[in-house]
Amino acid sequence: MTELKKTKIRKELRTERPSIYSFELDEIKQWLTDNGEKPFRAAQIFEWLYEKRVTSFDEMTNLSKELREKLNTHFVLTTLKTAVKQTSQDGTMKFLFELHDGYTIETVLMRHEYGNSVCVTTQVGCRIGCTFCASTLGGLKTKS
Repeated sequence: MTELKKTKIRKELRTERPSIYSFELDEIKQWLTDNGEKPFRAAQIFEWLYEKRVTSFDEMTNLSKELREKLNTHFVLTTLKTAVKQTSQDGTMKFLFELHDGYTIETVLMRHEYGNSVCVTTQVGCRIGCTFCASTLGGLKTKS
C-alpha cells in the first residue's frame, strides 16, 4: 500500500488524510493500482469530483462500497461552502467561500460595458488591496 504523509491544514488542525483534490489523474491511477483496484476507476472518480461535484465518497455510486470506504479512509473530500453571496445594483457579485479548515476566500465577478472580469482568491488573505474586496483586511495567511 502507498504510504500517505501527514498534511498540515492549520497549526491547530491536522489530518493524516490528504485532500483527494491535491492528486492528479495519474497519481490516482497509481494509488488505485497500489491498493488492488483497477486504474480505469480514476476517470470515474474524476468525473464525480469535477463534473458531478459530489460532497462525499458515498455519492460515487458506480464505485464499489469497498472502494468508497478505501477512499474515505485514505483521503478527505474538501469542498467550498458558500458563506455569503452579495449582488450589487450594477451586477457585481461577491462570494465568500468557507474552506474545510474554517478560513475563507473571496471571489468577485465585476460586470463592465466592455465585458466581465473575475477576481479569484486562491489563498487565504491577499496583499493586493482592492477596494471592493475584504481579503486584504485579515492579512495574508501562510502555511507554517
